[in-house]
Amino acid sequence: MGTKDKLSYERLISRVDYYKEKALDLEKKLVFAEETIERLENESNYNDSLLIIEEKDRELANLQNKIDELSKKVNRLQDHEMEKRMHGYEELLKSIQEELNDKDQQIDLYQQRIKSMEKRINLNRTPEPVLEDPPEDIGTTVKSKKDEFSCMSYFDYSVILTKDKKGFVRGTFYLENTGTQTLENPYICFRFQPAESAALKGKIISLIASPTQDEMEQSTWMFMDNEWAEQAKDRGEIWVCPLRETKLNSGERLSLDDFQIPIKSKIDENITLEAFVYFHKQNFRAKAVNHIAINF
Repeated sequence: MGTKDKLSYERLISRVDYYKEKALDLEKKLVFAEETIERLENESNYNDSLLIIEEKDRELANLQNKIDELSKKVNRLQDHEMEKRMHGYEELLKSIQEELNDKDQQIDLYQQRIKSMEKRINLNRTPEPVLEDPPEDIGTTVKSKKDEFSCMSYFDYSVILTKDKKGFVRGTFYLENTGTQTLENPYICFRFQPAESAALKGKIISLIASPTQDEMEQSTWMFMDNEWAEQAKDRGEIWVCPLRETKLNSGERLSLDDFQIPIKSKIDENITLEAFVYFHKQNFRAKAVNHIAINF
């Protein structure tokens, strides 16, 4: 091999080595480029993921806001429904209370009527009192009893008449315990002369007429409707007594307020009204200190 050929061979080998190194270098660059591309792709995917996550977070936030709004609406609806129910319960309780009050009033009325019926039964069992005036001199024993039981009663009245001699008497009848012992359940007898003039009106009820609850509550006195009281009316006597149990302690006063007596001159030229008070339990009676006399 000549020198020229040798140089060409060495040059060829050198070139081959150069190209090998160059190829190796290119291959490294290719690998680096591929790695860079892969990294960039990965970064791109990561960024896309971040965008997706952010988008999902926004959607989640919107959904949470909607959930909160719906929860508020549900709470408002529940509160409104609860208020409606509470109002309904209050109305129901109100109606129940009104019914209970009505029942209580009916029970009170029935109880008062029962007591009144019992009183009527007791009145029917009561013997007719004797109203003749006691003699003046009846001894020491009766005198001490008079000191023990004493009642002063009287009329306070006015007479109203028209030109044709018609009108009425209007007044109050008072009872006062002037003794030392308690007096119970006074029976008052109004005695009219003539008997045909007997008539009495006012806040006095009759149990036979089935009075209403208001009349029972507003009244203190009632007419005595037993048999002997009816017979006494034919004699010109009208009897009344307290509607409820009544005690008159020493010094206390009781009144029959605002009574009215109609007057008709055609009945008689003279009308006289006396009053007597009788206490059955104490067996004590007293005549009113004054009377009413009308002369035409």
